[in-house]
Amino acid sequence: MASLDTCVLIDLLHRRSRFHRPALAKLDKLLARGESLATTRFTVAELYVGIERSDCRERDQASVDSLLAELEILEFLGDAPRLFARIRAEHQRAGCITGDMDALIAATNLAAGHTLMITRNPAHFANIPGLTVENY
Repeated sequence: MASLDTCVLIDLLHRRSRFHRPALAKLDKLLARGESLATTRFTVAELYVGIERSDCRERDQASVDSLLAELEILEFLGDAPRLFARIRAEHQRAGCITGDMDALIAATNLAAGHTLMITRNPAHFANIPGLTVENY
């Protein structure tokens, strides 16, 4: 299973973005490999921030709803809180800066047994044990 980061979903939604076609191509490759697709509830929350800031909320909400209907939404359950704490503590000790949302997204994926993270920003998920990161 491949988990899609927020930037991937934004790139898929914004057809005029220079990243739209590369995101679509990456999605096609994942599906051709037989990967099923997921994202996290934290990613959904980040998309909702975009909707709240939008001048066209209804249109954007419909677009996001349509895209999310195709994905499994992973919840922050089980070992996710402990994994989040471990990621943040290890990165703080090492002097790495990992945003809370990225650490929450990574922990949610790992707790669900999903180790493949797709992002346009691989540095956001660097040095997280057990997580494989692919970009486009």
